[in-house]
Amino acid sequence: MLQVTCGEQSNLQGVRHQLTQHLAMTLVGMSLILILLTWPYPSTPLTTMVPWALWLALAGGGTWAVVNRWPTLARHLLLWGCTAGILGGMWWFPAPWVPFLGLILPFVGAMIVPGGAMIAPSAVALLATWLTVRGVRPYPLPELWTGLVLGAALSWQTMRTLYTALEWAWTMQQRADQLLGLARDRQAELSRALKSLDLANSLLRRTQHELITARKQAEEARRMKEQFAANISHELRTPLSLILGFSEIMYLSSEVYGDMEWPPTLRQDVYQIYRSSRHLLEMIDDVLDLSRFEIAEFTLDKEPTPLSQLLWEVTEIAQGLFRGRPVQLELYIAPDLPTLTIDRTRIRQVLLNLLNNAARFTEQGHVRLQARRGEGEVIISVSDTGPGIPPEEVPHLFEEFYQVDRSLQRRHNGAGLGLAISKHFVEAHEGRIWVESQVGVGSTFTFTLPIPGEKVLPSPIRMGEPLEMPAPKTKPLLLVVDKDPAVATLIRRHIPEYEVVHIPDAAQVTDAVKWWHPHAVLWNVLPDKQILPNEGLPASVPIIECSLPSQAWVAEGLVVAECLAKPITIEGLWGAIRQVDNIHDVLIIDDDRDFCQMVRRMLRAADKEGTIKIRSAYHATAGLSAMRERRPDVVLLDLIMPDMDGFQVLEEMRADPILSEVPVILLTASSYAEDILAQRGGHLTIHWPAGASPAETLQCLRAVIGTLKSHYDKQAEATEEIQAPQNMPLINAGGNGAYTMSS
Repeated sequence: MLQVTCGEQSNLQGVRHQLTQHLAMTLVGMSLILILLTWPYPSTPLTTMVPWALWLALAGGGTWAVVNRWPTLARHLLLWGCTAGILGGMWWFPAPWVPFLGLILPFVGAMIVPGGAMIAPSAVALLATWLTVRGVRPYPLPELWTGLVLGAALSWQTMRTLYTALEWAWTMQQRADQLLGLARDRQAELSRALKSLDLANSLLRRTQHELITARKQAEEARRMKEQFAANISHELRTPLSLILGFSEIMYLSSEVYGDMEWPPTLRQDVYQIYRSSRHLLEMIDDVLDLSRFEIAEFTLDKEPTPLSQLLWEVTEIAQGLFRGRPVQLELYIAPDLPTLTIDRTRIRQVLLNLLNNAARFTEQGHVRLQARRGEGEVIISVSDTGPGIPPEEVPHLFEEFYQVDRSLQRRHNGAGLGLAISKHFVEAHEGRIWVESQVGVGSTFTFTLPIPGEKVLPSPIRMGEPLEMPAPKTKPLLLVVDKDPAVATLIRRHIPEYEVVHIPDAAQVTDAVKWWHPHAVLWNVLPDKQILPNEGLPASVPIIECSLPSQAWVAEGLVVAECLAKPITIEGLWGAIRQVDNIHDVLIIDDDRDFCQMVRRMLRAADKEGTIKIRSAYHATAGLSAMRERRPDVVLLDLIMPDMDGFQVLEEMRADPILSEVPVILLTASSYAEDILAQRGGHLTIHWPAGASPAETLQCLRAVIGTLKSHYDKQAEATEEIQAPQNMPLINAGGNGAYTMSS
């Protein structure tokens, strides 16, 4: 027994429905032809068959009448009506060919009624056998039975083949639908991925361009700072050398001034001048060394240096920092330290800077200088038992002019340059420097020097001038704020020098500005309305209010849910419908039947779950009647129709309490927005919270004045009284960066 799935059953029912219609039409036609042929000749033998023909015509006509409303009843009526007609013909007409008409019943029954292929011919065969056995009719039973059995077998085989073909066709259709759905999903995923990649690439190019610009500005600022530091250091050295020289002579060699008695107070003051001069000179030396290093004038004078010997020399020099204090200087040198090719003076200065810092911040305990051999490098550290460094200060220690203690009562001198200079010197030797500290325990500053031939350590890229990367070929960007995407398309088409991004929701403007960094924000508004600049926007971003035709104005003016301009898209239509909740019944009112069919197809394609019932009305009156008959969830309304336009339909709906709250989506090919703009006039306002310089104001005026064209009233020109024309553009350029133009 054949198994038929639900989908195949649905297809089979459709085939049976169409076959029933065709057979009923054929049966009625043949019956009428038989009646018309016998009507002019009442004396012929065929005249007796007129009632039989009328019966068959009645069966066919009844089937045709109910086939669309009750298809199952129609199929049974056709099969059993024909069977009854043949059985009646066998009973009333003696012609031996009458039962052979039953040969069509297996095929008809197999096609339209399950099981009919056996029951109908069996009834004919049984009645023929009974009449022949009783002697009422001389039917050829062997031939009749053979024909009926063959007909039943052939009909069964035919239906088996048909079922197989339907099963194969349905399976192929399901497979094709699955593949089509899969292909659409993959295409949608690919489209989203490509869109995301385009967005990421655009943002990456924009960010890269901003980084290049920021780096160039930072490099320029750094270069100016370094040059200034170098110049000011050189300028300060000349007067300071005089102060230091004379104060040193006065304090250390006062005899050159003759035999005189120096008061103790004067000698103490001279000593303070001398000591402060030396401290100031050290600070200037630090600034000068730093500036030389930064402006690429710094060079290393490398030579083979035994590290043990260098460390002993540094320790002897630093002994004076701890003399007379409860702090002990300790030295630990590993025996296997190699000889390195380094700039002895610079590394000595690094060690002295670290020891000097440790001496200044350590009140008691010890300061330990330690050197050992590591994996491919020499590790040198200076540890102390000072107060330690807070964790939040550690990342900034090697910054220039940075000091942990920034209070006015700080106890330790220093300009905050020693560690920054030490970092530069160590990195110039392709080494590393870092700090480890614990508050209340102490700090350890460590740096490394690589051992040649044992390990190549990664080093930062050092260059005198940064590489000039080509600026990305990206357009400046504009954000267009309006619900209608056609406004952004209009701007994109007429201003091709800028990249345009559409922002449909005003609440997204702040995030969009932070994300895109636009050149300006174009805010499309009604001519008689103005917006207040969002407080969250950066002050440097100009906001330009303008009035360009927008379908959103039509929707706002007519108080409808949405206004879509033809041609519409599935995305736009479905997006407008999804704004309305609980949509199950959609009514389309449009005099264009083809357009209604297209909208129906769009909704079917978008409604994957098939939960929306779609109705159509091809003129306004029929649409209102359909709404009153059953209230729809949303109405898709055309504004231009022959009997009643969409505006009148909206008035009728608003006047009906039942229909007044029904959401309406307008579908229009006319640009009513341009009419609104023509009636109210346009305006242009520029908000620039950061303010505009006189040069920028003049540039804006030059651009605006060069674009405007005044249209004078000829009648007004003929009058003697001179008045300002109403249609002349007026521009107000405010000092706070706000420009307003109205016409």
